[in-house]
Amino acid sequence: MGAWGEKAFENDSALDWFGELESEGVAALRELLERVADADEEEYLDVDEGAAAVAAAEIVAAGRGRGRDRVTRPVTAWLDANAAELAPEDLLLAARAIERVIGESSELRDLWEEDDAESPWHADVRTLLERLGSTATFAVRRRGGDPADEDEKQVLRTFLAARGLEPTAAQLARITASESATEVREWLSRALLAGSVEDVLDD
Repeated sequence: MGAWGEKAFENDSALDWFGELESEGVAALRELLERVADADEEEYLDVDEGAAAVAAAEIVAAGRGRGRDRVTRPVTAWLDANAAELAPEDLLLAARAIERVIGESSELRDLWEEDDAESPWHADVRTLLERLGSTATFAVRRRGGDPADEDEKQVLRTFLAARGLEPTAAQLARITASESATEVREWLSRALLAGSVEDVLDD
């Protein structure tokens, strides 16, 4: 990359992708985030895809009222015209994409960790995750158990937060303690339309 900075819009990959977004609209943003979020974890995530996904996630966070101070003036102008098309579900999608970028088999992460496992980029993406409502951290690694089950619990917690549904301590403990992937997936399907966490977990 010609430009190489820790901020979302300080690299050529993100800037090139934003140029495409200006001409293609919100559908292009969702298509990118879905592609990254659903990328096979056995395959290496390309640096250009990762950098563009970080930029897209920043746009989602800003467009959903979580601060525009981290985006550029051209992005602000784009949001003025398009933010109304961004939905709460886009926060969840963006969080999933960033969790893939900071996970294993990510070229962008590997490049930033060549010299230092804790760089300004790490801090910047951690802030982005918080703004998206994600509780993922760089310290989390998959060790034993059922990775898919644990991932889906994380997605459920992130989605509840994105919808403004705050679990009680008891409800959060129930989600954490679940050992059934089927149960967690059922909760996820309910979370899309449920009016409360109780409705999500109600048997």
